[in-house]
Amino acid sequence: MFKNFLKLAVRNFYKNGTYSIINIFGLSVGLASFIMLSLFVKYESSYDTFNEDYKRIYRVEQKVNLANETSQWNQLPAPVSSELQDNFAEIEEAITIREVWGEYLSTSKKLTFFEPDGFYANPDIFELFTFKFISGNKKSALDAPMKIVLTETIAEKLFPDSNPMGQNILIDSKRTYQVSGIIEDIPYNSTIGITYIIPFSTYENVYNGNFFDHWEWHDCHIYAKLREGVDENLFGDKIANLLDDFLEDREDKLVLKHIEKVHLIQGDNEGYWIAVMLYGMVGVFILLLAAMNFVNLTTAYSLTRAKEIGIKKVVGSSKLRLIRNFLTESMILVFISLLIAFTIAEATLPIFNKIVSLPLSINYIKDWEFTLFIIGITFITGILSGLYPSIVISSLSPIITLKNRIFDGVRNKRFSMRKGLVIFQLVLSVLFVLITLGVLQQFNYLKNKELGFNTNNLLRTAIKETEKVKINEFEALRNDLKQVPGVVDACLSLNTPFYSSWGRLIDWEGAQAGENMNSRYNQAYSTYINVMGLNLIGGRDFNENLASDSAACIVNETFVDVIGWSKEEALGKKVWYNGHTIIGVIKDFHEQSPFTKIKPYILTKHPGHLTGWKNILVRVDDISNSETVGKVKTILEDYFPESNFNLKPYGTDNGTNDVYQGMVKTFSFFSFVSIIIAIVGLFALVSFSSKRKVKEIGIRKVLGASSIEIYKNLTKEYIILILIANVIAIPLGLFVFDMDPSYYKPDINYFNIIYTSILSVVITLLTISIQIIKSSNANPVDSLRYE
Repeated sequence: MFKNFLKLAVRNFYKNGTYSIINIFGLSVGLASFIMLSLFVKYESSYDTFNEDYKRIYRVEQKVNLANETSQWNQLPAPVSSELQDNFAEIEEAITIREVWGEYLSTSKKLTFFEPDGFYANPDIFELFTFKFISGNKKSALDAPMKIVLTETIAEKLFPDSNPMGQNILIDSKRTYQVSGIIEDIPYNSTIGITYIIPFSTYENVYNGNFFDHWEWHDCHIYAKLREGVDENLFGDKIANLLDDFLEDREDKLVLKHIEKVHLIQGDNEGYWIAVMLYGMVGVFILLLAAMNFVNLTTAYSLTRAKEIGIKKVVGSSKLRLIRNFLTESMILVFISLLIAFTIAEATLPIFNKIVSLPLSINYIKDWEFTLFIIGITFITGILSGLYPSIVISSLSPIITLKNRIFDGVRNKRFSMRKGLVIFQLVLSVLFVLITLGVLQQFNYLKNKELGFNTNNLLRTAIKETEKVKINEFEALRNDLKQVPGVVDACLSLNTPFYSSWGRLIDWEGAQAGENMNSRYNQAYSTYINVMGLNLIGGRDFNENLASDSAACIVNETFVDVIGWSKEEALGKKVWYNGHTIIGVIKDFHEQSPFTKIKPYILTKHPGHLTGWKNILVRVDDISNSETVGKVKTILEDYFPESNFNLKPYGTDNGTNDVYQGMVKTFSFFSFVSIIIAIVGLFALVSFSSKRKVKEIGIRKVLGASSIEIYKNLTKEYIILILIANVIAIPLGLFVFDMDPSYYKPDINYFNIIYTSILSVVITLLTISIQIIKSSNANPVDSLRYE
């Protein structure tokens, strides 16, 4: 029986090749879009799941209530892990790790590389995370100072022609480490992108400091693995007040965050999770569009097979048999579409990967669960898409079908669901266009937003702690730099916007006991405000000739607004960061990404020594002048002979490019796809309606109606549909735009809404006009002979 169904289906496909190609094309594109977007959502939701016991691993975070915010910090004091491990039986393993913040690793002058992703850890890191050793012993790899564990890629870079094990690496041109282990590269979908690991004992050996002795140092990450069967919520409540015994006058709470949520939810900010869900929503909607289009085309085509259906019913075919016949044809089309969809997805994935900056791939065997998921979705799509038209057509009376009065039968069944499906298609298409324009507007707004400082013609480099320096005074270095033709001025600072940011808990004159504010913090030389182009709006700048300025500070507008002072009232007030006095107020600027709200900021005066961690900033007349830049670099090399550094033009990678540019490209492409699918759906509806109204058109022409009048009459129905779609889509578009996680947003551009509405009407008219004009210009004699 199935063989007969299959043979009949092949004959029908061959007989109606154009219909089959259009139907397969629409569904293939929809499925390919769904496959790619599903891969993206799956990948972004799979971070850290490569760990064998990931379901029991949590990051311990700290929820704080401050004067200016309630937030969740992912950095804690190192001793928290020891307290958890020693005092709670529910914990199987608790570890502390901390970023090294990047170092230059070298085995020769030629083989010197800056590696930003190093971590301090202890051997227990290998008990919690699944890092696979290629060489070395995980129990002894970090058991002594000055050892280092490398990932496979870093080992090959540093030792291209020899075995790294036991060999030495020079770090920052002054410290020698011994390679004690090689591990496989950490998967890309890991929130801990480790490239090398150093034991905590090395920090103590080099810097004479032990993280595990300090509860006031909030700069480590704590991970814990719970024992089997431990309830996350109950244990979370149990450890919530752990910090009360160690932090005075604070009411901070410990919270557990499952390792799967760490990548998508930063602190308590769900912004990136929302972005990922938007991608998933686009994939589902594209698939729905394709399925609806499939229903419309299948139904329209099935109605042309009236006599075939009538004859089959007369000779005894049951309704069930007819349904199975139509479903077989539908499923064959669907699975042909699936094969083509996988081909399209494979071909376009490299382009999509560049857009989203991910290494997505389809592994049919290894990732069999995803393959079965797509096949299952396709099967359900085929069943649901083919079931409705098959039931409608198989339910028609044989008398109606044999008399070729099929459209009367359809009309009697109030065939309004077709219009509802087309309206839904149009709603999604208009919605995609609105979302794309909204994302593009937000991207341009943040890209062009005034940052509050000037990055033009500004050079920057970071230089780590330095033991050997030509003259340990920044003023001497500054004077030498200013002797270079084209150099305007230079400054020294601990941090610079978008590159590094430190935080401090601050209280202030008049604050209640235990009342604190989380403030961004920087320490800079007195030329910093001028060189960075910051705007001083109250008080004065630092003065190198005033010794009292060593206990002075400058704050931003938000700092004084949170406390409730005016900028005039703030001058002379004490803030209890070492008892500093406010001498100036600067205009707010984006110290971090413009995605996020500007936070309080405090700037203190740098003493001007050159041996500690530092950023050197040099403003020049023309940054493209290679001679000026070269001389600046030569002077810095002369001052810091043992330091590695990289002098570059100041860049403000403010986070808009990677996220928003990818979203703009993605939504633009899939908006185009949705419009194409909707156009194909409209063709199906127009084809159906034109055939239904053939006799009506002939009668109108005989009674004297012109082609233009007939055109107006026939297009009125579709104009109503697209207007209904706009009425539904516009509020949805505004709602989705409001979901944007950015703190700073442009005003709603109502021109985009008007433009989209007009565009949707124009595209609809262009789509339907060809078929309608053809019908309205037909010979009325042929129209009246229709039956």
